[in-house]
Amino acid sequence: MAEIKDSKQTGIEIYADRSRDKHKVAAVALNNQDVHVFSARLPDEAIIFSAEAKAIELAIEHINMSKYRYFTIFSD
Repeated sequence: MAEIKDSKQTGIEIYADRSRDKHKVAAVALNNQDVHVFSARLPDEAIIFSAEAKAIELAIEHINMSKYRYFTIFSD
């Protein structure tokens, strides 16, 4: 990630991630500009890959609602 941030203009940076504990699964996307946080709770039986996909979907929804033009989504 540091290589991307150092190599070019990234615009608004959005970080997408997921979380799972023993029984709960969640996804989140947040940006570095005005600190908006978008999150979603997934069904308990959801797999971690579904949560990561949901986090990216939340990031894209944020982009579609934003007044800004350039974005980079960071996801692991």
